[in-house]
Amino acid sequence: MVGALAGASFGGEVRRLAELRAVELVGFADLRCAEDYVTIVDAVWQAERRVTNRTELSEAVARHLYKLTAYKDEYEVARLLTRPRAAELAQAAVPGGTDLTFQLHPPMLRALGMGKKIGLTGSTQAVLKALVPMKKLRGTALDPFGRAHVRKVERELLRHYRVTLHDLVSGLTAENYDRAAAFAALPDVVRGYEDVKLRNVERYAAQVAALGLRAPDLP
Repeated sequence: MVGALAGASFGGEVRRLAELRAVELVGFADLRCAEDYVTIVDAVWQAERRVTNRTELSEAVARHLYKLTAYKDEYEVARLLTRPRAAELAQAAVPGGTDLTFQLHPPMLRALGMGKKIGLTGSTQAVLKALVPMKKLRGTALDPFGRAHVRKVERELLRHYRVTLHDLVSGLTAENYDRAAAFAALPDVVRGYEDVKLRNVERYAAQVAALGLRAPDLP
């Protein structure tokens, strides 16, 4: 249980969104990460209540702060693929299939010039399971995957989003509410993986600048 949820003031759709995502963040990182997420969403909700009855801003933050936080790095992909439901869903998608193989292409392999994906079968699930607890290394100097360009971009997007959101919410008024809500929803354009994602990040940065806000400092 994410304790911060009990004391959070948000309700309605924002509570539904936050409760679902907070639980996922415990798995993605840890309880502290989930509590931090809930605290930020609640702060936005409270600032929003002081100026309007609308909820577009807090709903966007509940969705997109989570999205930027829980990016699909090697540790998260390993966690998702080793959940019991992953194999069940894969088997349901291919009725009668007996050999389950996950085709993966980590950024580290691309950086080393390996252009082909690697296949992990059911017998190599131990490799994925071993990666999951290594999530504690995420973003540290010991993170073997953290030096990949796309991972540096993902970390900067989260840092920038949190800082910019804090500045906007601190000065939130009925007059600038739409601008804040528009910014909060912008991460929706950051979709895909690797090169596709990086192209969409460029679109995102341009749209941030179009709102008159400082764009992220992309590596």
